[in-house]
Amino acid sequence: MAEESESLLALSPDEIPTALREWIMMLGSDALLASLELLPDGRLVLQALPGVDPRLVARVRRTFAQHEDVLRRLS
Repeated sequence: MAEESESLLALSPDEIPTALREWIMMLGSDALLASLELLPDGRLVLQALPGVDPRLVARVRRTFAQHEDVLRRLS
């Protein structure tokens, strides 16, 4: 497993569970946003967010980085 930062988890092909691979392939998208929730009973729930363009995340991160000083002073 290659971990490049605390907010990124990259799995090698043999580490991806079959159910997860099939779910992603069923959605038919190269990139998608999803929420992950670890339930108290230990189950992991993944929910696709098909209405959100994955490129939006990159744009938001860039905008936050550009205005980090101002945003920090607002909080």
